[in-house]
Amino acid sequence: MIHRLLLFSMLLLAPLLLPGQTFKAFVKAGDEALARQDYQAALQHYSGALELRAETPAISLKFAQVALRFHAYQQAVEHFQKVLDSPQGDRFPQALLGLSEVYQRTGDYDQAVGYLTAFLKRPGLAPEDRAKAERILQQCRWALRQTADTLTKVAHLGRSVNTDYSEFAPLLHNDTFYYSSFRYEREEDDYAPPRRITKVLYRKGQGRGRPLRRGFNDDQLHTAHTAFSFDGNRVYFTICDYVNASEIHCQLGYRERDRRGRWEQKVTFLPNTVNQKGKTATQPSLGYDSTAQTEVLFFVQESDAGDLELFRADIDTAGQVGEPVSLSGLNTAQDDITPFFHTPTQTLYFSSTGRDNFGGYDVFRSRRTAEGWTPPVNLGLPVNSSYNDLYYSLSGDTTLAFLASNRTGAYYLDDDFEACCNDLYAVQYLLPMPDTPALTEVPDMPEPMRPGIPEPEPVPNTLQDFLPLALYFDNDEPDKRTRRTTTQRTYGETYEAYAARKPEYLDRFADPLEAELREEATYAVEAFFEEEAEKGHVFLGRFSEILLQRLESGDTVEIFMKGYTSPRAKKDYNLALSKRRISSVRNHFRTYEGGVFLPYLENGQLILSERPFGEATASNTVSDALDDLRNSIYHPDAARERRVEIVEIKD
Repeated sequence: MIHRLLLFSMLLLAPLLLPGQTFKAFVKAGDEALARQDYQAALQHYSGALELRAETPAISLKFAQVALRFHAYQQAVEHFQKVLDSPQGDRFPQALLGLSEVYQRTGDYDQAVGYLTAFLKRPGLAPEDRAKAERILQQCRWALRQTADTLTKVAHLGRSVNTDYSEFAPLLHNDTFYYSSFRYEREEDDYAPPRRITKVLYRKGQGRGRPLRRGFNDDQLHTAHTAFSFDGNRVYFTICDYVNASEIHCQLGYRERDRRGRWEQKVTFLPNTVNQKGKTATQPSLGYDSTAQTEVLFFVQESDAGDLELFRADIDTAGQVGEPVSLSGLNTAQDDITPFFHTPTQTLYFSSTGRDNFGGYDVFRSRRTAEGWTPPVNLGLPVNSSYNDLYYSLSGDTTLAFLASNRTGAYYLDDDFEACCNDLYAVQYLLPMPDTPALTEVPDMPEPMRPGIPEPEPVPNTLQDFLPLALYFDNDEPDKRTRRTTTQRTYGETYEAYAARKPEYLDRFADPLEAELREEATYAVEAFFEEEAEKGHVFLGRFSEILLQRLESGDTVEIFMKGYTSPRAKKDYNLALSKRRISSVRNHFRTYEGGVFLPYLENGQLILSERPFGEATASNTVSDALDDLRNSIYHPDAARERRVEIVEIKD
């Protein structure tokens, strides 16, 4: 019943750091948070203890060990090293083992080997610590011998899918991409702030991911991990609930389609042979076993020893799920998780910490044959990394895969610790994977539909490529309540203040709505800030770089700008506001890189021309009612009207 079973991410409850708290109280609170696997709270409490007694190696060691679990690797290194450098350092050999784990997780295998060697020389080691060190040492030496496959490309899926919270369980089904996201606050939660829950989202084409509608997700429970029957009329998934502050218990269930093709409201839970009392069952995957000639459910369950194991259960023609069987030939004494069965090649993909790997969880594959399962094979670099690599799923033709990972480049939630979370990545195979068996014909298997490979948006390479370049502004900015036509502020200054108000925009525009409408409104606001406002700010920097190159080569460039406003104020006020916005963009060019454009502005090689529009061209669907703040200020349509556009370049 532990949090890692579902998400492999952090709970992030707000700890109570009370002024005047004693050293012992901080330590006790940290130990209690650690016991419930609330790692961020534990770090905060141990940090409070260390502020009172900085030179306490035992607490520094606890802090470092929790930071390692929290993936806050820099913090872990600093505190493990602090323990070793203390006068009592020899009493804490676990700091050597901890440092080796950090360096393995960050891919510095030579450093890890050095610390492991030093650790194993220490007398009186606990047998379990020695066994762990020897296992990590073997993994590091194995990793040092590996090379990356240059014909396999791994690409981050970006903000249209990923957030600062964890995204996981990617699956292509027909023309739709499904995944789960741990971004949602639990409704009516007694904890402050409310705990997070997971919902299942979908995405078509290159659009933004959206939650499944019509009550598929529960506002009180975790809903995650989709797996579809071959006829498409049943979807299996995980449902979990909190049993205390951070622990959860998960069960497997399914919904069936009604006569209109919609998912029924009723959830049918699998029998208690799968959903065993006191044990979590999670991470379903469906496949067709051509040897046994049956549809099969693969899933993960806790063992009696507390590690995670892979199971299978056959599904008969009536849809009844049979007795689960442990995949004993694939399971290890460590965690074996996130199964995905690729029916066309009869291959099971899963992640494990119990085999030779690069660190954390690596993805392995094993083929189903008449004789059983073939020995698992590590998928290698760059599919795997020294970080956690999970939830691998593969397209029908084996050229495109997806996975979840917290590798370098993933967004993180906690700025203090630079820790958390898993993001989704696409894997493109330019050539077939080695040793890939031929595709298998399976009875009644739907023809897979492969959507286009997600491609990052191309970065413009010429000034004309940016046009029109839209730069967005907060309401009545820059410089509120004035009729001046110029400002001292730069566009960058106004944008940073604007971006910081995104939570307020979410609250004011989305919160008044209910359920699905609120979700749609939240996505609309986030899409505007992330895909339009942020894009404009980033592109202005790139535009400036290319402009400088043009000017340095001797070109003369004239830039034409237009200023716009929403229709809230009077026309003469809005005209001055649009000029003020253009003035802030002028200030950007005057101050860029310490004034590098000033000589070109003075000698006429760079010309900034403008045409303020005010509200003359504002959409008539945008509210101008002063008392309707939700629609006249916080609505994304109103926000789109508040902009300056670079519309034309003349050489």
